[in-house]
Amino acid sequence: MKSKLLLVMFTAMTCLLSQFSSAQTRYMDSVFAGYTMDSVTYSTVYGLKMDIYQPAGDTAAIRPLIVLAHGGSFVSGTREDDNTIIALCIDFAHKGYVTASIDYRLIADPGNFLNGDSAATEVFRAVGDGKAAVRYFHEYADSFKIDTNNVFIGGNSAGAVLFDQYAFIDSLNELPHALQLDVVGNAGGFDGNSGNAGYSEGFKAVINLAGGLNDPSWIGYCSKPIVSAQGTLDSVVPYTCMDPVVDGFPVPLQLCGLGSMQSYITTNTPYWASMIFPGAGHVPWSTSPTDYYMIDTLITSFLYKELYNLVPDTCPTPSGIKNVTSATIKLYPNPAGKQLNIESSDIISAITMSDEMGRTVSRTSDIDSRNYEMNTSGLSAGIYFIRIYSTSGLLPVVRKVIIE
Repeated sequence: MKSKLLLVMFTAMTCLLSQFSSAQTRYMDSVFAGYTMDSVTYSTVYGLKMDIYQPAGDTAAIRPLIVLAHGGSFVSGTREDDNTIIALCIDFAHKGYVTASIDYRLIADPGNFLNGDSAATEVFRAVGDGKAAVRYFHEYADSFKIDTNNVFIGGNSAGAVLFDQYAFIDSLNELPHALQLDVVGNAGGFDGNSGNAGYSEGFKAVINLAGGLNDPSWIGYCSKPIVSAQGTLDSVVPYTCMDPVVDGFPVPLQLCGLGSMQSYITTNTPYWASMIFPGAGHVPWSTSPTDYYMIDTLITSFLYKELYNLVPDTCPTPSGIKNVTSATIKLYPNPAGKQLNIESSDIISAITMSDEMGRTVSRTSDIDSRNYEMNTSGLSAGIYFIRIYSTSGLLPVVRKVIIE
């Protein structure tokens, strides 16, 4: 019941979001009132299914695709019970994407997690399932009107771990020799054996929600763009390199979360966006509508910029100099009373403010300045979200504000 209530709250909140003008923008706002959902079998070999969400009444010839995988530490969970993944699928279908929530093979014997090599083999079986799901959409792109140049992959918790390995392990040779043999012999090879062979596994960017890599150095030069979020006290998927903890038991298989991945991301990817939740544990957005709103907005902005090429299209220089891909925003005082000052390194064109339920309480356009003073005297005390726009592509960004 709790998860269903959270899902209703998440969906209602994200559907209420609107842009600063009367016209809404596809892929940024909820421009479709409804969606359809169909379940298909993408792996006949293992009987694996996925739920495909599409915007109802959409007449576009091709649409971008988001393929997402659920959490559950590879021992539990389905495509139907991760409220974060379902909420994202519904929300982004409202925005005009085709989205999919996939099942993948789970560990039949949890005792396999007590051995690092066995645990790694089980994870790579799931990675092979994820690849088969992406191949399915490349095979049936015409049926679902998929833009195969704009395929995004990712997940929540174990689902993010699955797609992180998919995204950043480029060849079997990157793995330790013993693991290479296990993957070939027990996990169906580097591409897996879950079906749809011969079709592309191509994707454009990664959505990493509390995921991690066995070795963060796998994020090598010119790796794919990635958007990430994680709590700094996460122990299920450790924020820095450690053994993960599943149901209270450590698994002897190193896993490195965002705290260890970030330096490699910054140095080697052409575009990235990361959100840290200081002091938070594992997947805080799964129980907090406020935190869910934060990651939803982060992902929305990241994908929008990817779709419209508002980000660098070349890899970083070998020196690791970071490309500027977002504006610097300062809000003060925060908490605020009667007035909130907003400063931006980019020219602000418009600002909206929403409450915790996503209801717009203030909307201002035609600002054309790097500084703006917002009158907040008429607002009730509570948590609000400022959404700041520009015409340059460095915005929008979202920031949390407390009104006293």
